[in-house]
This record gives sequence, C-alpha cells and structure tokens, in this order.
Amino acid sequence: YSDAHMDRMRYTCDPIADNVAALVDRKRPSAMIDEVYARAKTEGGPFQAYIDHAHSVPRWVNWDMIEHARRVNLAFANVRATALLVSSLVEGYSLSKAAHVLIATGRLHQDVLKRVYETSQMSHNMNVPGGLRPGAAGHRTIMEVRLLHAMVRKYLRERGWDVSLYDEPINQEDMAFTVIEFDYLALRGMQRMGADLTTDDQDALHHLWRYGAYLNGVDESLITESLAEEIYQYERIRARQRNPNEESRQLAHAVITALAGQPPFNLPAELLYELSRLCLGEELADAYQLPQHRMWKQALKLYRGANRVATLAHYHVPGVD
Repeated sequence: YSDAHMDRMRYTCDPIADNVAALVDRKRPSAMIDEVYARAKTEGGPFQAYIDHAHSVPRWVNWDMIEHARRVNLAFANVRATALLVSSLVEGYSLSKAAHVLIATGRLHQDVLKRVYETSQMSHNMNVPGGLRPGAAGHRTIMEVRLLHAMVRKYLRERGWDVSLYDEPINQEDMAFTVIEFDYLALRGMQRMGADLTTDDQDALHHLWRYGAYLNGVDESLITESLAEEIYQYERIRARQRNPNEESRQLAHAVITALAGQPPFNLPAELLYELSRLCLGEELADAYQLPQHRMWKQALKLYRGANRVATLAHYHVPGVD
C-alpha cells in the first residue's frame, strides 16, 4: 500500500474486461454477456479469457463461509440495505476523482433510482442459494457489472477523458474502494445503527466480498485477506483520495432525495438525511451540507435501541436467527 504502488493502481484498470469492451458495442449488460459467451465459442481470444477468469474459482474460496455470509445478509437485510444506501454509497462520493465518473456519464445524477435498483438487484442475486457459484445468477450479474464498468471506461476515453486530471476512470484503487463500500463501510453503518455483528459473521462477510473483488477484476495486490487489512486499505485510500467537493455534495443529495418515499422503505427525506449523518459522521455530513432534523434525530435513538434488541435476540434467542 505504498504511495508508489497505489499511484500505479490509479493508472491500471481491468485489462481482461477492457479487451472485451473494445470488441463489443454497448447494449443491455445481459445481452453483452450473452455475446461474450457466444463469441468465446466461435472466436476464443479475449472473450474466452474473460470467461476463464470469471469461472476459475481461487483455491482460497470457502463455500461454507460464503453460505454463512449469505445467511447473515438475509438476516440483517433491512439495516444492511439502509447502511449501503445512505452510508456506503454516499461516502464513496467523497473520493472526488471517482465521483467525477458519475457526473461525466450522468448515470447517478440523472437516473438515480435505476442505478440504485440495479445495485440492489446485484445484491439480491448474490444472496440467493448458491448465487455466486460459476454460472449462477449472482455470478452472472457480477460478470455483467464488470463488463459494464469496462464499457463506461471505453465511453469516457472516446469522449476525451482527462487522465492527467482525473487518472484512469474506474481504476484499480477506485475498484478496491467499491468493495470496501459493500463490506467494511456497510458493517460500520450497521454498527452505528445498532446492529453490531459478531466477529465470525464479519469474517464471513469479508470472505464473500473477497471473492466478489476477484470476480469484479480487482488486482490481486488489492484483494484483502482479512477485515483488518481491508480497514487499513480504507484508511490509506481515504488519506490519499478523500476530497469532497461540489460534485460530491450534488451526488449525495441526489441519491438521498431520490430514495425518499420510495420502496422498499418508503422513508421521508428528513429521516434519510439523519440516517446518513449518523452513519457518515458529522465531519463528512457537514462537508456534504446534509440538513439536520431534530425530531428525526431523536427518533433514531429509538431505532438504534430497537436494532440492538433485535441483534441480541438474533444471537441469543433460539430460532430468531
């Protein structure tokens, strides 16, 4: 995690996926993956290399731990989903260079709900029984997302992306931070909302996202072997890249206001802002200029208490888990 290595990672993307993106036209992600499988049979080359990487399961993958993590995700689905939306994804916008990708493509600024629901669908597919086995729904969805990211890089480069100013789009350091959002930052948000998981559960979730990082094309040097290493990686990237600016603020407000009143939670914007403040911490919340609402802040004390009781019941009352 030296600066020299991390700097190289900012100019390294995902060659396996990028080689495929160079040879296909943009269409629905599922249609692009169908084309990859079809052309792998007739042409081989980059298409077969993409499939081979995705279908090669690293020796360290423990399917029992992934099943453990799947059950934890389902047991804590509501609080985890809330943490992802108002904490993890929103904190990612504080990395201003990475956030500029979303501004440049318009994907999250103009079409927030569609992007959020796509992310939710990926999480859902990963958590069906056996969802991450090669060829299963979650495994295929990650292949689609990985190729979609490569197509975004292709799109931005064709339109004159300024590498000297923003580094490579969706580079390896940014990809690693995305995994952190789904793992450590989600866990931290859950904890701040009163759902503090056991070490065994946290380790299982990290293992799931360690495999998720591999499937997403994260460089081997940035795939963490433990939650402790992931937290250290988070601190390094934050120290190097955190720079919330006006674009960051716009994106944070866009996602929170778009989620207001929407299923599955149907929560008012004022409550979502307070949940975000609770999970992000006051410093970043102030940088985003998130409004405060005293009534909902008091209500969150009851919510945190309810989550603590539910978590204790999950671990200590037979059958509740």
